[in-house]
Amino acid sequence: MKKILIVDDSAYNRTLLAAILRKKNLYVETADNGEDAVKKFSELKPDVVFLDYIMPKKSGVDALIEMKQINPGVIGVMLTSISSDEDVKAAKEAGASGYILKPYTAEKIYDLLKKFQVIE
Repeated sequence: MKKILIVDDSAYNRTLLAAILRKKNLYVETADNGEDAVKKFSELKPDVVFLDYIMPKKSGVDALIEMKQINPGVIGVMLTSISSDEDVKAAKEAGASGYILKPYTAEKIYDLLKKFQVIE
């Protein structure tokens, strides 16, 4: 079973994305800030991490940089409601595999996971 870590400071967003992912029989864990996310990442060793761009304690970009040092092959997907060229560039430099704008649809999430062969 593939493991997913969702990192978002919004409980609503974590719950919504977790429900979407669990429909595909994926194991899901969550964290509400970048600092806790890095700790959980080390323990869980997820296949995919969805990270909110802006969070307390540590941004999604900073958390992803640390996660990539632990596992360079992890699929990191940035989630954001604001998109600027600078944000996209920072996410790519951090090693993000994908970038999804909020609000997103279940179909967008599934398409991305199919692209990375996480689901069929």
